[in-house]
Amino acid sequence: MQGKPNSPHPHKKRERVTRISMSLPTKLLSDFDNSMSKSGYTDRSKALQTAIYSFINNYEWNSENSKYGAGAIILLYDNHVYNQDKKSIQIQHAYREVISATTHLHLDGNNCLETIMVNGQIKKIKDLAKSLSQNRGIKNLKVHFLSLE
Repeated sequence: MQGKPNSPHPHKKRERVTRISMSLPTKLLSDFDNSMSKSGYTDRSKALQTAIYSFINNYEWNSENSKYGAGAIILLYDNHVYNQDKKSIQIQHAYREVISATTHLHLDGNNCLETIMVNGQIKKIKDLAKSLSQNRGIKNLKVHFLSLE
């Protein structure tokens, strides 16, 4: 089925959907609905799709079979630790083939937040995150990953 001529994607075919049924413990469903509502979702199907994509992305990140992905490495660090910035920049230059962009935010006199947008081989992204995490002064490091496969 083709999109309507005036739609934003006139040549994009609508993806077929399959209706499923599932059994869940009452409390789990109640907790899900509560979290869904607090997150701004009004459609349970859309919230479940988002949760399923997250589950798949988590599997892909941990899988040896996945090759490519994209995401962000988020760092919170103490900017007064000796050579923190210089060491981080040296590491980032060594992984420039997977780094698309970076942002740097001064939170206060001691703390900086840096986001490194990545795209490429998962192994290299994991190696980059590991190299950064071993740096003195890193208070927190998180990787948000999306599979491209």
